[in-house]
Amino acid sequence: MSDYQPRAEGRPGQGGWPAQPPASGQPGQGYGQGQYGPGQYGPQPGDPGQGDPGQGSFRQPGYGPDADRGYDGGYRQGGYGQQAPGRAPRRRRRRHPLRWLLIVLVILLVILGVGDQLAKSYAQNRVAEQIQTSAGMSAKPSVSIEGWPFVTQVLGHDLQAVDIKADNVTTTGGKLPVSFTAKATGVHLNSSFSGATVDHITGQATIGYQALGSYLGTTIGLPGLSVITFSADPAAGPNVVKADFGVGSVDATVTKTAANQLTIKFGSLSGIASLLGGAGTIQPQVIDIPKLPAGLVLGNPTVNSTGVVIPASASNTTLTQ
Repeated sequence: MSDYQPRAEGRPGQGGWPAQPPASGQPGQGYGQGQYGPGQYGPQPGDPGQGDPGQGSFRQPGYGPDADRGYDGGYRQGGYGQQAPGRAPRRRRRRHPLRWLLIVLVILLVILGVGDQLAKSYAQNRVAEQIQTSAGMSAKPSVSIEGWPFVTQVLGHDLQAVDIKADNVTTTGGKLPVSFTAKATGVHLNSSFSGATVDHITGQATIGYQALGSYLGTTIGLPGLSVITFSADPAAGPNVVKADFGVGSVDATVTKTAANQLTIKFGSLSGIASLLGGAGTIQPQVIDIPKLPAGLVLGNPTVNSTGVVIPASASNTTLTQ
C-alpha cells in the first residue's frame, strides 16, 4: 500500500492546505473577503487598489477624463474613470458689471465733451464774424464763451458770459488802431439764434503809444516831425503823457470831449519852438475812437505804461449792432 494520503481541505486555524480562491472573483470568495477574511490573504489597508479616500493611494482602473487621479487628487492605476466627486470645482472668474458701466459712462462723457467743444467753437466763430461785420472792424476779434456744458446754455437761450478781444484793429471811420477787451454777462439768445441781448457789458479800449505817436506825427504837420514818442508821466497826473519830439519834450493832457472822441492838449513849446519851425504851440489834436461793439460807451481816459486806456461799459444792449 501507498503511504500517500490526500490532504484534507482545511479551515483557517486547522490543519490542511487552504483552498485556492476562485478565479471568478465572486464576492465573499476572493482576497480580502470570504472565508479567509481580512488580514490573511486579502488586501490590507494601504495596499494598491484598496487605499482609503483622502490618502492619495492607487485605485482600480475606470473610465473617464479623470481616471488617472484619485478622489483626493492621487493617481490611479491607468484606465479611464469618471470625474472624482471629491475634486474641488474650478473657480470661475468674477465679473464686474460696475467696472464696465463706469467705462461706458467715461466714453459717453468724452464723446459729449468733444461734441460740446465743437459746438462752442462754431458759435464763437459765428459771434466773432457778426461783431466784425456790425462794427466794420479790419480784423475778426477773438470770442470766448464761458461755462460748461455749452449745449445746455444754448438750449436755455442764456449764455453765462462772452469774452471779446481784439488787437490793433480799426473800424468804420477810424484811422487810429485800437485794442479792446470786453466781457458781456447775461447774454440772452433770440429764438432764431441770430443775435442776443446783453444785460451788462464792461471793457476798455487801449491806444498804444507807438500807434498814437505815428498817427499824430503825420497829422500835426510840423517841419521835420514825423514821429512823436509818448510815455506815461505819473507825476504830472493820471491822464498826462510826455511827448518827446526828439529835440525836446512837453507834457500833454488826454481828455474825453465827446461820446467817441478824445482830445490831446500839448503844453508850451517855448524852449524848443525854434527847432520846430518857430511854432510856439501845437493845436489840440482830436482823436475819433472807432465804434466799439455791443454799444460800449467810453469813459474818462487814463494812461499807463502801454498807452491811453479808455474804460467802456453798457447795459441792456445787443451783442452785435
